[in-house]
Amino acid sequence: MMSLRIFSGTRLVSKAGLTALALLALAATLPASPASAQSIVATVNGDPVTTVDIAEREKLLSALGMPASPAAAMDSMIKSRVEATEINKFGIKVTAAELSPAVQYFADRAHVSLEAMAARLGASKADKKHVENFLSIHQAFNLYARARNRAVDVSSADIDAELANDPKIAHQTSYVIRQVLMTVPPEAGMAGLQQAAKQMETVRARFTACETGAKLVSDYPTLIVRDPVTRTSAQLGDPLTALLEKTPIGHVTQPSRDASGIAALAVCSRSAADKDTLRDAAAARVLGRNVQRDAEKLYEELRTHAVIVKNRQ
Repeated sequence: MMSLRIFSGTRLVSKAGLTALALLALAATLPASPASAQSIVATVNGDPVTTVDIAEREKLLSALGMPASPAAAMDSMIKSRVEATEINKFGIKVTAAELSPAVQYFADRAHVSLEAMAARLGASKADKKHVENFLSIHQAFNLYARARNRAVDVSSADIDAELANDPKIAHQTSYVIRQVLMTVPPEAGMAGLQQAAKQMETVRARFTACETGAKLVSDYPTLIVRDPVTRTSAQLGDPLTALLEKTPIGHVTQPSRDASGIAALAVCSRSAADKDTLRDAAAARVLGRNVQRDAEKLYEELRTHAVIVKNRQ
């Protein structure tokens, strides 16, 4: 059913990439973990929390716009460890696509767009594995909380209130887009990226319709044109929406570097989001808040039974 295995402790929750379109470059900006001396400052259900964990969590919390003191980092690490212990009991797994809601949650919490949150995470210099582990545990625990209480739902009145309270979500544009990617193997280096950028410019000049543009893959061995997806302006965020708005229908946006090479988006269509789409978006936002509320209650209950030992420093 799902592809990523979740672990607690210092082990990674798998190497899942963030799949939201506004986060294409995130994996390339987050640094790999440096080798450094570390000591154990606490254990949670027998699982260690190290000085490196605390330092990385401080950087991550700061990027998320949350309190980032050593004490706050410790509390956050304990929370991750407690949640991981519980979801591991049931073998809960997540896919790369399921990490996007976690990033969206923290973007909403900080009152910034998805793209702005990605930029914050990249600028934080927090270790990539630490970020992925945090997001994966957060999302998996929410899925677990939702499964435990299927009665958590959204009423029609809740949806109406959300639409009335947020004009932005009530007046969205719907886009059908395709990712256009010129892949570059890591060993190709800067020269490979420069060559791919030149090829992408040629592709952009020839790409004038989504149907015919997809056939260009036969002319460029490293070109990928992905299947079309539909996204609303609220899902994409203001900066990416502005980029799509100034790109003619059937054409490709200005490219940027991502973890796999040089990426851009083809704009296949652009229209006012229909009523059902708007209500679905409002319902998803309300449901996300409700599930998060129940997840917090569940965590507090689990923490009272956790074995937490803090070492003196």
